[in-house]
Amino acid sequence: MTTPTSAHDSPCPHDPRTARAVRISDPGDLVSAVPALLGFHPHRSLVVICLTGTSVGAVMRHDLRPGETAVMRIVLEQFTAVAVREGADRILVVMVDDRLPDRPSPCDLAPYREIVTVFDELLGAHGIEIAATHLVARIVTGAEWTGLDGTARGVLPDPTASRVAVAQVLGGRAIRASRDELEAVLLPNSLDDQQRVAYLIDDARARISCGDGVARTATDPNGVDRHGLERVLVGIARTAAGEEATTEECAELALVLENPRVRDALLALSAGAYADDAEQLWIALARALPEPERAEPLALLGFGAYLRGDGPMAGVALTAALAADPCHRLATLLDDALQRGMRPDVLRELADVGRDIAAELGVPLPPLT
Repeated sequence: MTTPTSAHDSPCPHDPRTARAVRISDPGDLVSAVPALLGFHPHRSLVVICLTGTSVGAVMRHDLRPGETAVMRIVLEQFTAVAVREGADRILVVMVDDRLPDRPSPCDLAPYREIVTVFDELLGAHGIEIAATHLVARIVTGAEWTGLDGTARGVLPDPTASRVAVAQVLGGRAIRASRDELEAVLLPNSLDDQQRVAYLIDDARARISCGDGVARTATDPNGVDRHGLERVLVGIARTAAGEEATTEECAELALVLENPRVRDALLALSAGAYADDAEQLWIALARALPEPERAEPLALLGFGAYLRGDGPMAGVALTAALAADPCHRLATLLDDALQRGMRPDVLRELADVGRDIAAELGVPLPPLT
C-alpha cells in the first residue's frame, strides 16, 4: 500500500503537493505508522484511513467511546461523508484503547465490533468496504495488536522507525507525543498578564474613538489598513529575530488584527516565505492576548496549519479560537471546512485573495509558494 506522509486529525484529507510516497504492507507496520500519519500519538482513539486504489486520502481521528454506539454513529456518519467525497473504495480502521485487556476475549471486543458494524453499514450504502480493523492498547514498540475477530495478532515494530515516520521527519514535520502537547503550545499566559494586555487594549480603543491615531483621508483612504499591515510585518520580523513583543505591542497588534482587511491580507503569509515566522508571532499573541482578542491570531494560526497540511494543529487552534469567540467568522469557516474534510489546496484561494488585498494597499508580499 502506498501512502503519502502527510495526514491529519479528524477529518482532514492530505495535501497532494506535499506528499511523499512510501509503502506499507504489514498490519503491524500500518498500526505503527498511525502516529506519523496523524502527527501525534493517539490515545483512546478511532483512526480511519481512506484508500483509493493504493493511495491514502483522508486520515481521520476521533475520541473512541466503546459502548456508546449512538454517539459514535454521529462521528461515523461524518467520516462516511468525507470518505465518499474522497472517492475512497476501501477503509482501514485502527482503534487505540488502553482499556483493552492484554488478551481480549470476544466479549471484550463486542463494543468495538458494534462500532465497526455501524460503520460498515454506512459505508456499504456507498459501495465502500472496510478492508481491515486492528485494535491496540498503545502504539509503542512491542505492543500486541489484534484483529477485530481476536484471532489475527502481531507485535508492533518501533513507531519512530516506520517508513512513514522517517518520511515525515525528512519532510520537516514533527510527531508529537500526544494531542495535549499541541494544546500546551497555545496555553494562555497568566491571568494577570492577560488583564494587563486587556487594560491596554481598552485604553487604546478609547483613544482611537476620540480620534487619536492614523486617520482615513480622502487622499489616502488605505492609509489605516496599510499602516496596520506594515505594523504586523514589523512584528513578524522582530519575532523572527528573537525579540519578544512587549505588553504594549501585543495590545497594539490585537487591535490591528481586528481590522478585517488587514487580517485577510495576512492570510497570504501562510502560503509564502514568511509562513514560519508569521506562525511564531500568532502563537505568541495567542498566548498573550485575552479573550475574545486571542481568537484573531488563533484563526490565522489555524489557517496556516491547515494550508500546510497539519490538521491536528489546525484543529487545536480553531477550537481555541472558537472558545475565545464563538462567533468568529473566519474560525467558523475554517473549522467547518476541516470537519467536512476540505482539501488544503482549496483554501489557497484565501491566500490569493489576501495577496491581492496587500497589493491594493501597496504593501509587497513574497510570492505564494
